Amino acid sequence: MRKQTLKQIIQSLKELSEKGWIKSNRAHNTGIGKTLEDHLGIKENNIALPDFGVMELKSQRVNTISMMTLFTKSPDGITNAEIRKRFGYPDKEFPKIKILHQTISGGKRNAMGFQAKIDEAQGKLLILKKGKLLGHYELEFLRKKAVEKIGNGLILVRAETKKLRGHEYFHYKDAYLLKEIDPAKFLTHSKYDIRLGVYHSGAKAGQPHDHGSAFRLTEKALPLLFKIHKKIL
Repeated sequence: MRKQTLKQIIQSLKELSEKGWIKSNRAHNTGIGKTLEDHLGIKENNIALPDFGVMELKSQRVNTISMMTLFTKSPDGITNAEIRKRFGYPDKEFPKIKILHQTISGGKRNAMGFQAKIDEAQGKLLILKKGKLLGHYELEFLRKKAVEKIGNGLILVRAETKKLRGHEYFHYKDAYLLKEIDPAKFLTHSKYDIRLGVYHSGAKAGQPHDHGSAFRLTEKALPLLFKIHKKIL
């Protein structure tokens, strides 16, 4: 892997931005990344910077509303089956089956009293119901799972997009150097979903299903999870 300085990367991105609108080199969603790599002359999708180590190159549409699931896992200390049994409510079509669909946004208590809270002293993210502890996640576990999904060092390049005669065009507008995921920021910038339902059709109709407890994040909020958040373009 050829090492480059941050100054060289910034200059390459600046030159790319100054080109204005560039036709996508590939159809569909992956075109933004492929076009960026081609114009920067990068094949490995990784950039080695002397001061920051290996950084993954990622790209993103400025106005994206897409959500990504960081990971799915029930909290330690309680199973999803127990959560369903204790707090679920009857499904409308199959009332004998309890379901539970809950979202905690920004860690705030929701209408049913579910809440998430950081305990820095214990190094845990706590899942609460009306102030009482249900279960928890170790902050270090959250960090590791986020690193697996996202990577711990990114150069994130964002582009405006437009369609013209069936082709997508990109204007790469800004870029960020992101390093060191901070799991304590999950509460502010992610959603925590409890998704315990029932099959409504097919061979399994009437049977419970467990889509798990998931941390989900808008792609737009991705940079806010990092301790080092440096705008480089």
